[in-house]
Amino acid sequence: MSRKHILWLITLFVVMLTAVPTIYAHAVPVSSDPAPNAVLDGSPAQISIAFNEPVVTTFSQIRLLTQSGEEVEVGPLTAVDPNNLTIAVTVPPLPQGAYLVSWQVLSAVDGHTTSGAYSFGVGVAAMAISNEASLSAQISVPNALARWLTLTAVALLMGLFAFRLLVWNPLWRHVEREADDVALDVRLARLGIRIGIVALALLTLALIVIFITQNQKFALINGDNFGVWLNTRYGLMWLYRFLLAAALLFLFLLFMDVADDGQTGLTGWPWAAGFILAGGLALSVALVSHSAALPEDNTQAVLVDFVHVLAATMWIGGLLFLALSLWLARSLAAESRTWLYLSLILNFSGLAALAVGLLAVSGVYLAVQHVGGWTRLVGTAYGLTLLLKLAIVGLTIVTAGVNLLYIKPRLNRAYENPETPTSATAVRRSRIVVTIELVVALLILFVTGFLTDMQRGVDAPLLADAPGQTVLTQQVEDLTVQVIITPALVGNNTFEITITDEMGRAVEVDEVSARFTYLGQSLGAAEADAESVAPGLFHLEGSYISLMGDWQLEVSVRQPGTFDTFAAYRLQAGIGGNIQPMESGARPLERAAHLMTLANTGGTGLLLVLFAIGWGFVAVKAAKTEWQLVPLLAISLVAFWFGSSHLINFFTVEYTPAKFATNPFLPDVESITIGQELFLQNCAPCHGQYGQGDGPTAVTLYPPPADFSSGHTAIHPDGDLYYWILNGIPDTQMPGFADRISNDEAWHLVNFVRRLSVQSSQ
Repeated sequence: MSRKHILWLITLFVVMLTAVPTIYAHAVPVSSDPAPNAVLDGSPAQISIAFNEPVVTTFSQIRLLTQSGEEVEVGPLTAVDPNNLTIAVTVPPLPQGAYLVSWQVLSAVDGHTTSGAYSFGVGVAAMAISNEASLSAQISVPNALARWLTLTAVALLMGLFAFRLLVWNPLWRHVEREADDVALDVRLARLGIRIGIVALALLTLALIVIFITQNQKFALINGDNFGVWLNTRYGLMWLYRFLLAAALLFLFLLFMDVADDGQTGLTGWPWAAGFILAGGLALSVALVSHSAALPEDNTQAVLVDFVHVLAATMWIGGLLFLALSLWLARSLAAESRTWLYLSLILNFSGLAALAVGLLAVSGVYLAVQHVGGWTRLVGTAYGLTLLLKLAIVGLTIVTAGVNLLYIKPRLNRAYENPETPTSATAVRRSRIVVTIELVVALLILFVTGFLTDMQRGVDAPLLADAPGQTVLTQQVEDLTVQVIITPALVGNNTFEITITDEMGRAVEVDEVSARFTYLGQSLGAAEADAESVAPGLFHLEGSYISLMGDWQLEVSVRQPGTFDTFAAYRLQAGIGGNIQPMESGARPLERAAHLMTLANTGGTGLLLVLFAIGWGFVAVKAAKTEWQLVPLLAISLVAFWFGSSHLINFFTVEYTPAKFATNPFLPDVESITIGQELFLQNCAPCHGQYGQGDGPTAVTLYPPPADFSSGHTAIHPDGDLYYWILNGIPDTQMPGFADRISNDEAWHLVNFVRRLSVQSSQ
């Protein structure tokens, strides 16, 4: 076969890959009919479920079971729309009762099988098995193994071709080589070919694992099933990888004629062709990645994912061949060895820095698309695995920094003075550092293999804490108010409120109510009256604590002939849903996620700006030539532009002076008493004794003072009230009191003003 024909064949493979349409991953139900937990008056004619992406109807199913577990015979599964987004089955007339819908679908793209169940009722309540259609997308070890093998194979191949084309060959372009240099070149080339064949073996093993796993589920040995499977995106990628592996094997057979003089087969078109084919494999990884699951801008996301995979495999694979070349060069004379080490590290540093920079920029974009926020970063299996990957990446970058900032200058001095005692030490340390960096980088591939098989953080359920019980107790005057929260998880809870005296005896009271206020942002407050079930014992049930974050619970106890008694508690709803007293303290990752969520674009912008500044320093140190420095600085400029844009948006749109302020004082008796005295001294002349906006000077003011009894304060967080008390409100008659009261006293005033609103509502 001529070289012209070979080039046409390679071009055909690349065109086949780039012509694959946009794809999706992890089928998630978006709606169903009947809906989860629906109670129908009559029997439905069919059951339909809509998904966020196409599914393979041949390998999908919907089952219907009665409450006793008997299966109801349904009609054949069909696609309702031409895009296979909605599937349905017909059902026979159903008698009155509760029913369970069990579904399982195969993604038309990446071979992931998702399943779930929900219930509905005909004339009666549905089974209490879940509040919504549940998703089962547990990680598959064989699938994760196949993805890891594929990534490792691509990294070995990309490293082989990229290292020779971009690092090794340019090193000798203007250098007169000695016999030892030529022999080293031949040894490295032959070792690289062997590693390339190993990579093809790993890729073949991955293809076999994929086929076996899919065959166990869908009987692919059956000719019809295999044809259907090959028509899925995932099946096409499997076939394309097989063809690319065959083409690469043919190239390696051509490489076998590397001559002993080192001049034949070490340069030329086959190496460029191998680089293109390896890039095609990297593209196939991106085409079955999470990026394709995005409902919008998925083409852009797939391209970014492709850059991410390409940069990662080029960097990690290049590290392997850098370590091998340093190891093989240990037999050279001291001066030649030091020159080679320094030259290789200089050449590779520029390539590695560019790859890591692209990884960082593309990684931020992909994280925004797939994680779904800081909460999901620390609260889902996908997010925690990503954090583990980032921690390992951090170790690799630290190791690379040691190589760049510590080893490289010493190699430079050793090259200038090869006879110095530190020369051999610098050479040995450079090999050790590169080897450590390589081992850690290979670990990144292992973690990534599992990460890419997980459900995206944006779609995945949060890792839930186990149900339990939270007990809150507070002594208020001569009463003890105890609240027991069960199951103490975000959502529906039971609140058992007990009122006892100093002797522990139940106290009969007229009424007990609870007020729930979310402290994270201005959402208002929810109030409810508890039901009396026994003397001193009250019961309340509902989803009053419905968001993760900080909450304030105020229990109001009304007794005849006396003022209401208030018991206030601060609660914290963690990412896992657990509800506990705020003084218990949040987990470190939860605190960081809460802070970054509150900072929003400000936190993201600050991180990007810091990265841009640090990366600019790395770029100057890593670049060997101006052509290397330009793209490296471009990464820094892009990060700085995005980061500064986020910061400008934060300070001009999102920021308020008290955005991060939290009231340090509970609205207990002591705080309310202090706040009341301060209110009568400073606020009552305008707002009136009871905060109704009817003070003696109110008639002279325009606009009139706020009426706190109208519930006006409920729409503002404590931080806003605190800031206005100290600094006043622009364009109103409200002055600032910063010169009259302390910061602590301002917080006590906030608590009393809120109490005025609570009392007026009762």
